[in-house]
Formats: sequence, C-alpha cells, structure tokens
Amino acid sequence: MTTDATTSKGLQWKWISIGTIVGVILSLLLFSIMKSVFTGSDTVPRIISLLGFIVMGIVIGYKSPGYTITEPALGGFLTILITIPIFSSALNYNPGTTEKVLAPVFGFLFALLGGWVGEELDHSEKGHDRFTWGSLEWGWIIAGTVMAFVLNNFFVFGFFALLRFGTGGILFSLAISFVLAGVIVGYKSPGVTIKEAAIAGVFSVVLNFLLLYIGFEGAILPLDYMIGILVGGFVLSLLGGWLGEKLQAFMENDKTEE
Repeated sequence: MTTDATTSKGLQWKWISIGTIVGVILSLLLFSIMKSVFTGSDTVPRIISLLGFIVMGIVIGYKSPGYTITEPALGGFLTILITIPIFSSALNYNPGTTEKVLAPVFGFLFALLGGWVGEELDHSEKGHDRFTWGSLEWGWIIAGTVMAFVLNNFFVFGFFALLRFGTGGILFSLAISFVLAGVIVGYKSPGVTIKEAAIAGVFSVVLNFLLLYIGFEGAILPLDYMIGILVGGFVLSLLGGWLGEKLQAFMENDKTEE
C-alpha cells in the first residue's frame, strides 16, 4: 500500500491524544462491564479490553487526515500506562510483572493493526496500491479478518453481557457479526470482493479457535462444531460481501442520478 500522497510529515499529536483518550475510555468501560459479568475469570475482560485497542485504531485511522497508523499505536501504548494503575486501584485487578511489561506492547500492536484497517477503509477509493496476489485482494482479506474477529467477540460477549442468552443467542450473534463484517468489506472495497469477505470469515473463525485454545486453557470445540462454524463463517461472510457489493452499487447509482 502506497502512502506517498497521504503520509503526514511528523506525528500528529492531536490524534495521539484523541487515541489515548478514546483508548482509556474504551479500555476501562469494556473491562469493567466484562468483569462484572464474567466474575470467575479475568480472561474475557482482558480479551475484550485488548480488542478495544483495535477499535480505537480503526476509528483514528479512518477519521484522521493523512496516513496515521503510528498515532493510534502510540495512543494504545499510553493508554496501557494510564489504565494499569486504575485497574489496580479501582477495578481490583492486579496484573503480574510479565503482564505489566507485555501489556503496553500489545496495546501498541493492536492499535497499530486497527490504525492500518482504518486507513484501508478510509483510502479504499483514493488511489492506494492494491495488495493483490493472484486474483485476490489480500489487503481486504486481512482487514476483513480483523473486523470479523473483533465483531465476533464483541457481538457474542457483548450481547451475552446484556441479554444473558444461551447457545442459540450465541450462534445468532456470531452469524450477525459475520454478515456485518462481510457487508463492510463488500461496501467499502473497490472492485468486487465477495470472495475476500468469505475468506476473511474463515480466517476469523480460525483466529477464534486459537483464542479459545490459548485464552481458555486449551479448550477445543468438538470437530462437528468446528466444521459447522467454519462453513457458517464462510457462507455468512460471503452473503455479507454480496450484500455489501449490492449496497455499493446502489449508492453509486444514486449518486449518478443526482
């Protein structure tokens, strides 16, 4: 992806500050909500709080002028430094030494990734070089994977926190998140990227399996569940990509008529 026309000279401290403020608010809000629901473990609050850094990065990357991925990354780093003492004093959460050392690194990297996705969304029609390999737009596969992964977890854990639903509600929330991520990819990307949306859905499922295994002490779903979710992620993301392309065509036609 080229950045020559949109790279800002020097750091934009305004957006570092905004990223830090947004990051602190999201981190504290998400962690406290998840901790009040998932009282037996800090795993879910930590995961959702970290994913909040990706959301912050996407917002900053998308809304800020120029090519700003370093700014949200620094905002993520500063956010961790600010929130760790608050977690200890106000939320009764005392991370170990290793976590204290690694947390700013993860905050930086997650916000950096979010900033890149935000720029991909923002500059989809501004002449950037397209990251293609074969017939696929890999930039949009990566961006779609990140968005689907974040939406998967936000929808499942967030709606569970609000509604306390069972397995049916979890599967419904997961389905909606796949469709929505596909719609975003199909609508925002130049050209036709229905396949990319579908592949991103599959990759996000794989990431969720890894998260389940690493974050929940080696938990593995039964094989039939894993296959069903992989197929569902592909089909629903494909549907979302198709809907996004239809929406993009509709909006373009509407502008032409005006």
